[in-house]
Formats: sequence, structure tokens, C-alpha cells
Amino acid sequence: MKTWLVMTSLLLSLSAHAETQAVDLFTGTLEKNGSEWVLKRCDIAQSRYLLRDSNGKASGVEALLALQNTKPEEVITVSLLASYHAQNGQHRLHIASVQGRKQGSCHLDALFD
Repeated sequence: MKTWLVMTSLLLSLSAHAETQAVDLFTGTLEKNGSEWVLKRCDIAQSRYLLRDSNGKASGVEALLALQNTKPEEVITVSLLASYHAQNGQHRLHIASVQGRKQGSCHLDALFD
């Protein structure tokens, strides 16, 4: 009985320290903010997220999104599998994979332009 209690306590402490982040689907338009890419989510609030690669770095995002030949004024909608992170009051997405990409906006207000 004592061995079972020790093993259960050990497993619980290990699982409490494991950092697993839930991955979700985020769809929105891409915007350049200085040297960083931002996703403006296609929801009513139009939430904004700084984009990072799966290691949390901003430097690999452009290649991951295949944006090398994109024109500055071009509107692109992407669907990303990503995990959400809050850091220093900023909302960030760590991209696991790009699920889709198309030209044009997914925002409802773009229909009236």
C-alpha cells in the first residue's frame, strides 16, 4: 500500500510539471506589424495574435507561412493549427502547422468594401 502511494504521488508530481499546450484552429488575416507577423482572427472581436514558430521564435514565421513572394498590400487569410500563449500581456500563437491559405479576407466587414 505504501509503495502504491509513493508511486501515485510521483506520477502526479511529474504530470503537474509537464507543459502540454492544447492546439486549436485559428483562422484570420495576416498583417505585418514592424518586423513581426500578426494574425487578425476572423471573429467578432477580431482578436490579434503575434505569430511565432513552434519554438516560440518570430524569425521563422515568414518561411513557415510561405510569404516570400507576397505583395505588401495583398490580403491573405490563413488557417493555423497553433497553441495560445500569453506573455508580458501579449497574445501569441505558436504555429504547429498551416492548414490553409487563400487570397482575400475572411472578415465580415470586408464584404461591404
